[in-house]
Amino acid sequence: MPERLPLPDDATAGPALAREYDAAREREGAVMAILRAMGPRAELVRAFLALADAALYGPAALGRRERELLALATSRANGADYSAAIHAELLDALGGAERGARDAALAGFAQRLTRAPQDAAAAVADLRAYLSADEVYDAIAVVGLLNFANRAALATGITREDDLRGPA
Repeated sequence: MPERLPLPDDATAGPALAREYDAAREREGAVMAILRAMGPRAELVRAFLALADAALYGPAALGRRERELLALATSRANGADYSAAIHAELLDALGGAERGARDAALAGFAQRLTRAPQDAAAAVADLRAYLSADEVYDAIAVVGLLNFANRAALATGITREDDLRGPA
């Protein structure tokens, strides 16, 4: 097995990244490994957090549970175990997995867009049978974000053990 890329930690973080890690501990009680997988540049961590807040957690046409369903389906399609575990827990807390045709369409869309991006236009057209245009844009944003995060998670090989817990 190839040697893993070293993840930034409290000892190696520059001042700006250390501030991001401190803020993460204040928000979440830990520095989640996905933030470490973004590497040593604080501006990338900030940009990732801003996009995650907008796509997954902020106001949107799609509800939070549906966005987590998309996050989980995307992570599973990528084989990204770290992200799948996180989003499965969040989805459970929001009421659980698929509940009908609309949810099945969302999960199928995430899988299709992830595994066959060249079929994106057809995947969007199929999803429009269940969602408004604004909801489809939200779905695209979540799947895009998760594909980015999954690539970082897989490339760095992060696991839950890579979360930084406790004070810096």
